[in-house]
Amino acid sequence: MRMSVAVWSGVIVSLLAVLVPSSPSQVVEDLPNQKRIREFETGLRGPTGTTDENARWKLEDRMAYHQVPGVSVAVIRDGRLAWAKGYGVRQKGSKGSIDTQTVFSVGSVSKVGAAAATLRLVDDGDLELDQDVNEFLEDWKVPDNDYTQDAPVTLRRIMSHTAGLTVHGFQDFQPGERLPTTLEILDSEGPAKNDPVLVDYVPGTRFRYSGGGTTVEQLIVEEVMGVGFDKAAKELVFVPLGMNRSSYENPLPESHGNIAKAHDSEGQPRALPRGYEAMPEAAASGLWTTPSDFALLVIALIDSFHGEQEAFLSQSLAKDMMTRVAPSEYGLGPELDDGLGSDNPRFQHGGSNESYKAWMEGHLGTRNGLVVFTNGAQGARLIAEIRRSVATAEEW
Repeated sequence: MRMSVAVWSGVIVSLLAVLVPSSPSQVVEDLPNQKRIREFETGLRGPTGTTDENARWKLEDRMAYHQVPGVSVAVIRDGRLAWAKGYGVRQKGSKGSIDTQTVFSVGSVSKVGAAAATLRLVDDGDLELDQDVNEFLEDWKVPDNDYTQDAPVTLRRIMSHTAGLTVHGFQDFQPGERLPTTLEILDSEGPAKNDPVLVDYVPGTRFRYSGGGTTVEQLIVEEVMGVGFDKAAKELVFVPLGMNRSSYENPLPESHGNIAKAHDSEGQPRALPRGYEAMPEAAASGLWTTPSDFALLVIALIDSFHGEQEAFLSQSLAKDMMTRVAPSEYGLGPELDDGLGSDNPRFQHGGSNESYKAWMEGHLGTRNGLVVFTNGAQGARLIAEIRRSVATAEEW
């Protein structure tokens, strides 16, 4: 049995009170932990096989090199939030520092949060993974054509990017631009900037990454819950897990506060005057969150996979989520990787909006993990270096 929203919230609050001090750094105050943090902060290096493989740099120097003004990191160790820390500034030229409460746009990492919301509805019996999704839709249907006659579009196929649906990703919306509704996105109407979402190969026959498919998933959740996706995710995921800084609302209200602002590839502020874009394709790329918040979801999914008592998802569904759907490398939301060994599979996802780059990973065997968010267009290269440095410091 999965625990109620109220019980989950109480457990998370109690856990955080024990594990995480209410400070901008959120660091467990023990010397071994501090030593690992220092090793991470001073041990960034280039990829194996490159001329700079043996060089070691400080994080602040690599942030300057990649022109990324702000970074936030959370490390999970043995199924717990070991430490979290922010670096740099929310906007270049300002004095507003990044801390563990600073929210970032996380691009396609949003899809893992969306998958968690969808699977809660599956667990509750409101949705079925292998049923034709048109049976759940009323205001819009996946257009029928010759391809859909041979195999249906299902949630399992949508979440693993094997449904044959089009539209890889979406452009961000600048301040002042009107945002399209979910239906306008799917039909490429009004202010939508994408092509229509439709099926152009037989579902289940091959892999192709599709943010358009995730937008169909978004509409399904909205119609089943009877509210916008931001409110649905809050009820299904954020409140139960105590993710108090997380939101799918776009544009994110400035009143949310402590927002990492957008920067281009040269580290210059953009999306002015507000300072950040909007992503109305919420489930696909519209999540705003912190590494500390998102780590709670990673931990909840690991616990569910191991069948912990009263976990966030049933164990059978969590294992389904963490199983590749052939011919894809994805399960139900995250990408799956055996790079840490067959006894320690890794679930992971990157995120790339125009001005923000993000990464999350969880290790199912050792119950370790990492969440890294940045507010610069060159953040992906920095994240790769951060991952290597954390792995060394944590002895992964």
